[in-house]
Amino acid sequence: MIPQEYLMWQARAQEIFMQKNADYGNSWEELSLPSFTDLLYIKACRIRTLLLKDSVSPATGESAIYDWIALVNYATLAIRCLRKGYSSSLQEQIEKIWQEAENILERKNSDYGSAWQHIRPLAYIEFILMKIARIRSLDTAPEKNAALIEDNLFDIINYAFLYLARYGSTVPSS
Repeated sequence: MIPQEYLMWQARAQEIFMQKNADYGNSWEELSLPSFTDLLYIKACRIRTLLLKDSVSPATGESAIYDWIALVNYATLAIRCLRKGYSSSLQEQIEKIWQEAENILERKNSDYGSAWQHIRPLAYIEFILMKIARIRSLDTAPEKNAALIEDNLFDIINYAFLYLARYGSTVPSS
């Protein structure tokens, strides 16, 4: 079962993505998979730094909530990059990818139950950093490793949404 908060954060992430797409257009289409991997790494490192500092007010004034959402959106775009040749609208593509992520989460939850509710904040981002490290070891040959890369990207999407579902309301949104 997908937590209601997961779906709420999914709607928020899509809202932010569509707004940024309206502001910047499809400029992200210029990025290669390794560049998306690096963007994921940058956001994850910032989140870990803030969690380790237990920083209530980041130096930039920007809440880590937006970094968690960026992880979801960049991982979604990386999957889209891997799957070149979509014929549907961008919004339909995002919805399809997120539906796949939900399906994966439901299957895993049937094995793990609600263990995600007991994961500590730092563990979420360290799990994501581990997934990014795996992707970095594979992203130089994306055609050969597409399935493995996608699996890790879907895990990043789900870890980020689960973190937000569990802790998102406790993080200042500045």
